[in-house]
Amino acid sequence: MNRFDTLRAFREAGHPPGRVLDELAFASGEMPRASGPARHVSACEVCQARIAALREERARFLRARPARAFSARVLEQAARPSWWERPRLWALAMVPALALVALALQGALLPAGPTSIRYKGAAPVRWEVLVSREGQPAVAFPEGVPLRQGDVLRFRVVLPERGYVFIANLDEAGQFTRYYPADSAHAVALEPGEHVLPGSVVLDDVRGEERVLVFLSPAPLESQEVEAALRQAFERAGGLRFEDPGLLVPSASHVHVKEGR
Repeated sequence: MNRFDTLRAFREAGHPPGRVLDELAFASGEMPRASGPARHVSACEVCQARIAALREERARFLRARPARAFSARVLEQAARPSWWERPRLWALAMVPALALVALALQGALLPAGPTSIRYKGAAPVRWEVLVSREGQPAVAFPEGVPLRQGDVLRFRVVLPERGYVFIANLDEAGQFTRYYPADSAHAVALEPGEHVLPGSVVLDDVRGEERVLVFLSPAPLESQEVEAALRQAFERAGGLRFEDPGLLVPSASHVHVKEGR
């Protein structure tokens, strides 16, 4: 059973969704025992184990990357122009000075060609979602074109600099699924250039809109860190159409609608 099947089975078994477990795991003070989810957790060893794992994962992340040091490293990376940025800097030199200041302050959200993927940050990452349907070879799939149950997804990325790639999915109900890497033990730094990432994702029969996001970071991202940021962005926007995913690293996304066969 893959991670997606595990998450679906977890929900179907009547356990509270991950967002509720996050709130219970990291709420200040004692757990509110009067709520239904809290009563469930107090009697459920599976949920208690998941909350313990969430707290331990967060503690490991904070020990490994204190907030001040991590933010300084991210800002240093963003301030250093890469080879990917140089042609764009020449183009920006022709724009009025006021527009340059605005772009610098706002993080320069840039259009990215026919797939309408947008990039945020000083070191953009290009990527494509590749889809194989009914055993056919995988091909690039434009954003907005419906996908189907049984489609197999793979991902091609073009990195401007060395870093770690993390890919996750959010559905229209706010459910989070980690796509790449399979787990923290498989996180590997990728060199600049083009990569077709190993592994694939087979879409299930749950219909509706979904958003796949890719992040490029100087150090491996923890799943708990990404999930918490995306859920907060989802709740602030009231859905999948948020602009800032809430992590201080370059990112891009791909929105699609999943249909039945």
